[in-house]
Amino acid sequence: MVHSKRRAARALTILGAAHVATFAATAVDAADLPVKARSQAAPVSNWTQFYVGGGLGFDFSTGRSRLAPVGGGADLFTLDGLQGADLGLSAFAGFDVQVAPRVVVGGFVDYDWSRQRTTVNVGGNGFGQSIAASMPSLDQGWTIGGRAGFLATPDILLYGLAGYSQMRINNWDLNYTILGGGPSFTAQEPAVNAHGYTVGAGAEYRLASNVSLRGEYRYVALGRNTTVDPLGAVWTTDLSQHVIRVGAAYRFGQFGGPATTAAAPALSPVWTGVYVGAGIGGDAITPHVAASVPGMLDFNAAGLGGADVGGTFTIGYDRQIAPKWVIGAFGLIDVATNGGASITANGGGATITSDLASVKWAWTVGGRFGYLVSPETLVYVLGGYSGSTARSVSYNLLGVIQSTSPEREYHGATVGGGFERFFSDRISARAEYRLTHVETRDDLTDGFFTSLSAGGTIHTLRGSLVYHLPTP
Repeated sequence: MVHSKRRAARALTILGAAHVATFAATAVDAADLPVKARSQAAPVSNWTQFYVGGGLGFDFSTGRSRLAPVGGGADLFTLDGLQGADLGLSAFAGFDVQVAPRVVVGGFVDYDWSRQRTTVNVGGNGFGQSIAASMPSLDQGWTIGGRAGFLATPDILLYGLAGYSQMRINNWDLNYTILGGGPSFTAQEPAVNAHGYTVGAGAEYRLASNVSLRGEYRYVALGRNTTVDPLGAVWTTDLSQHVIRVGAAYRFGQFGGPATTAAAPALSPVWTGVYVGAGIGGDAITPHVAASVPGMLDFNAAGLGGADVGGTFTIGYDRQIAPKWVIGAFGLIDVATNGGASITANGGGATITSDLASVKWAWTVGGRFGYLVSPETLVYVLGGYSGSTARSVSYNLLGVIQSTSPEREYHGATVGGGFERFFSDRISARAEYRLTHVETRDDLTDGFFTSLSAGGTIHTLRGSLVYHLPTP
């Protein structure tokens, strides 16, 4: 009996040791298995915030203006087409409410300034008439409205907008004289406050919780406005304003809600290296032109600019010189199309028609210097030297002077800025504004004018996709 108890105890001891050994072996095997990492969480986008900001870009006016004589009758003067383009500034404020995971609505108010002022002078002893005019142009204005957008990503909002605008328009200032003692009249119209609707679209990218960048286009229909000068002549103007802006906003409050979604894989952008890119956008030109035939005709125009749709091809090299700083060099080519921008003026039974200045193609070489607001987002300034070839301009002045201006390349300095963000380890998107001031050329004589000179300023906005080549 005693021996039986001893055998049972020994069996239990062996069985227990076997269990311990088996557990230990299992634990060792488990230690060799891959461990599933705990999924990280990212905040849900939340665009419910107030914001203030500012922007810059260009404005241009289109429309038709008519001058009717005292007591009625045929129009003394009409002007159809683009009536000026120049640099403009904006300040804005508003609020957004995110009403669904991908839908944002909000309200805003904008205030715009511009100093575009288009002047034309045509005269001379052999001309028989003298016309000096300042055309309608934007002085300042405001818009109040709303926007609704779709979140393409938690940081990128694509939106449309609509609102109501009031624009203060610098009105006509016209002096028309028949030389040699003939009749003349002067019309200096007071500025008008024009009202109308605004529609547009844009994209906004959030750089950080409280900072965002946007690009926006607005069309402002200002309707028909009528003024009567002291002589009783009646000016009627149908005017529309086109506003293109890039801007930055400071947003109050915290972006992001509870951490409920898995975080996207972190990007590993490399800013040092060679890149190539292509983009699309627009240009606005503010030229000044002077032409003459000694003893017969003098023509001067300033501020009257064309607008076009253009594309860009670029290549460059960047180097990250510090954790937050990037420098680089680049070369680019711009190509553009006028889109049929032209002007037609009728007065005294005579007609003036002309295309408007526009870029045919241009090149720029320069450098840029930027600050990394995040590892994948660069805000930068740029500078360089440019050559711009203007498209030929065909004109007909009063049925007497018909010619086509020669194509020439204009050179000048370029400055600007923009931002760029990586969306993958090799592909980034950028938005950029450039201003080029070209020199005046006085060797532009054509088949009629013995003296012809031109120069001016080119405003360029572009959005581009960029591919960064792998580093060796």
